[in-house]
Amino acid sequence: MKRLLFVLLVLAGINVFASAFVSFDSFLGVGVSQQLIIEGEEQQIDAFTNYGVQFNFDYGLHRGLRFGAIVSSQNFSVRFENESLNFCLFCLGFEGMFVMDFLDLVLQVSGEGHWILGSISCEDGILSQANYTGNLFAGKVMFEKFLSENLSVAVGGGLKFLLVKNMTSSMDLTGFIPYAVLRIAYSF
Repeated sequence: MKRLLFVLLVLAGINVFASAFVSFDSFLGVGVSQQLIIEGEEQQIDAFTNYGVQFNFDYGLHRGLRFGAIVSSQNFSVRFENESLNFCLFCLGFEGMFVMDFLDLVLQVSGEGHWILGSISCEDGILSQANYTGNLFAGKVMFEKFLSENLSVAVGGGLKFLLVKNMTSSMDLTGFIPYAVLRIAYSF
């Protein structure tokens, strides 16, 4: 009972100082270590890029711990053995972030997990619904500069791990993607 009361008091204390944060991220990454298997046969990947946008809705302290939800659109372009594979994943996820002062900037260190909700693919210039499933996990470091009391801009980079399957075409794609991020954020 004492532990429950202690946890409730800590949560109530945090809520007094907590705020809501909304941010928009655009990112671009290039695969460095990936594996593509189609119908049981491993393919040699020539080029692998990842780009897209992400909306973050966080709640927590201005300096300290924040938690939130993520909605993202992850676009992938994979070129292998004179063929290309282009698809877009619509994801929902969560984020945990720690924010602290660093010189005259604000340092943000975060971890993310994404679940694929839907997907589309582009083959021969025709968009069609795809059957991709899987997860994405990412960690990133951002350097934030406030333009006003509530509006800020941040740049940074991170590493993403991709684990995607397409049951229709018997495809498995895994890999690591270093990426760069540009963020515009607003705090309430």
